[in-house]
Amino acid sequence: MYVCVCNAVSDKAIKQAVQQGYDSFEAIQRELAVGTCCGRCKPCAQDLIRQCLEQKPEPLSAFFTPAFA
Repeated sequence: MYVCVCNAVSDKAIKQAVQQGYDSFEAIQRELAVGTCCGRCKPCAQDLIRQCLEQKPEPLSAFFTPAFA
């Protein structure tokens, strides 16, 4: 589904950006141009990004300490 109709940005594109490491609305906005035209999609895009970040698993390094450290 399109989140940003003006720039044809889909929810899939936003989810993929979060998976690639983009971690804020501003970063995704710069990359995908979401919310840069009329702005009506900003709340929806921000909610989707927040939900994706909440569901994103912690990096393995947060749980792993090398034995030699």
